[in-house]
Amino acid sequence: MLEMASLGSKVLQIRAVEFAGKYRVPLRVLSSFTPWDIDLDEEAKSGTLITFEEDANMEQAVVSGIAFNRDEAKITVMGVPDKPGIAYQILGPVAEANIDVDVIIQNISHDGKTDFSFTVHRNDYARTLELLKTTVQPHTGAARVTGDPKICKVSIVGIGMRSHVGVASRMFKVLSEEGINIQMISTSEIKTSVVIDEKYMELAVRALHKAFDLDAPPTTPAA
Repeated sequence: MLEMASLGSKVLQIRAVEFAGKYRVPLRVLSSFTPWDIDLDEEAKSGTLITFEEDANMEQAVVSGIAFNRDEAKITVMGVPDKPGIAYQILGPVAEANIDVDVIIQNISHDGKTDFSFTVHRNDYARTLELLKTTVQPHTGAARVTGDPKICKVSIVGIGMRSHVGVASRMFKVLSEEGINIQMISTSEIKTSVVIDEKYMELAVRALHKAFDLDAPPTTPAA
């Protein structure tokens, strides 16, 4: 759930999830239409329970959720020398300007030069671009700095991904079949994120929901 919240799911505030995890406090997420004075017994049967306790009878989903974030922009520093410390020379000034960086990709070098791409919040796009052009580019000798503010990040998240191979490749196949180009990829043990053109976000989310059976209605267990 912490991954989902941080990736843009926006159902729970990140700090609430962090505190609940730290102190092992169960969280129950209810619909915003649920009356505030609902009976406690009824509340205990409603919504979604988030806890460390596992139900032995519950099937472990490979992918439990899909998150997306359209508030991102991509910046690429092209033709920088491929040498130790170049990442710091690029991202150091960005960090000093209190700009958060998300996905980071460095391409394979050719002729001693490489391209360095990363994403920032869209509100920081213009400021980051200006900083790189005026400070980083002259200092590093980069060929040029380019950017794209019309991108988004789509992520699949699930504890079950740890023990199932081929989940990421299935995601890539689904996007490929929809004609969606992947610009950047970031992975961890329980999530895979891709950066794509913003105009394909809804198509990508719908296709991934269908591919991982997240659009299926919940089944009622037998008595």
